[in-house]
Amino acid sequence: MRYILIIIIALIPVGGFAQRSDRDFIRRGNRLYADSLFVKAEVEYRRALDVNPHSVEAMYNLGNTLLSQQKAEEALKLYQSAAAQIPANGRNIATESEEDKLRLAQVYHNMGVLFQGSQQLDACIEAYKNSLRNNPKDHETRYNLTLAMKKRQQQQQQQQDEQQDKQQQEQEEKKEQE
Repeated sequence: MRYILIIIIALIPVGGFAQRSDRDFIRRGNRLYADSLFVKAEVEYRRALDVNPHSVEAMYNLGNTLLSQQKAEEALKLYQSAAAQIPANGRNIATESEEDKLRLAQVYHNMGVLFQGSQQLDACIEAYKNSLRNNPKDHETRYNLTLAMKKRQQQQQQQQDEQQDKQQQEQEEKKEQE
């Protein structure tokens, strides 16, 4: 009996070291990301997600890593998945933790950046508004929202101008035909 107890005690630390947590992979990924080793960081974040498929931090960090590798569509999907995992999403955010609100604000901010880069201004504006609902003190998001709204207004004005020009041209053609 004594030998069995010694063997069990001896094996406990080995099992603890053999099994890595998602936090270990995230930390390693963060170090690699900081060193601009994005492909290696991607591998670590994916390992973290293998261990914990609901890790918002791993999804968010993997999204950032993919964005750094010019993989915007994949990054957007990860940000959307991360937003869906955060408890404050779709609920009364006034009752949620401050950490959840800040994390959700970061996710929506990055989604807004992606939408802005692909000229999806309506989705961009909505993402920035969602970010500000969760973190009203974020001046960068507020600035980006203002830029996106101005750009959308310019596009709308340009479309109206083009439509008016087209109508005038059609009217002039009708007069010439008469």
